[in-house]
Amino acid sequence: MSNPNQGAATRERNEEIERRLTAGESGPALACAFGITQPRVFQIARAVREARGEVAPRAKPIRPRLRKDDMGLWECTDGTVSRRGETQKEAYDRWMAAATAAAQPAKAARQPMPDPMPAYAGPDASLCRTRDGRSWHATWPRAHAVARDGARRRPRLGRPAAHALAVWRAPRG
Repeated sequence: MSNPNQGAATRERNEEIERRLTAGESGPALACAFGITQPRVFQIARAVREARGEVAPRAKPIRPRLRKDDMGLWECTDGTVSRRGETQKEAYDRWMAAATAAAQPAKAARQPMPDPMPAYAGPDASLCRTRDGRSWHATWPRAHAVARDGARRRPRLGRPAAHALAVWRAPRG
């Protein structure tokens, strides 16, 4: 660990705890073996890993300080951001808003809008052809008639008649 006041025996003990924990030994077994609590086992292991540089140190929470200044206002500060208010709550709320805004990443510059898509320049739909070279539009009435005739034949097959939406017949009679 990085504590300069730590003795060699304690340093060796901590290294041993971390090594055995990494090897798969359980936290409660290590706590009993070394006479410490289970949470302390994991604290020691993390501290050893931080000292080696294997794990990033945890960020310490920001603790604001409130004090009354010379003008009778309350000041809330964390050493970086400082705000004042007439009450403790007002000073804290102002500080919290400013500290939160300061912790946000800077906004990226807006990119200019790209040019709109060009107009469709593909083949003209009226020039679309079927495999046999006929215009696609010329085949549409025939395909529609086939669908209409199939709908008429459905009652003969024991199914209810299906009415085509696009086909209109004059009523008989």
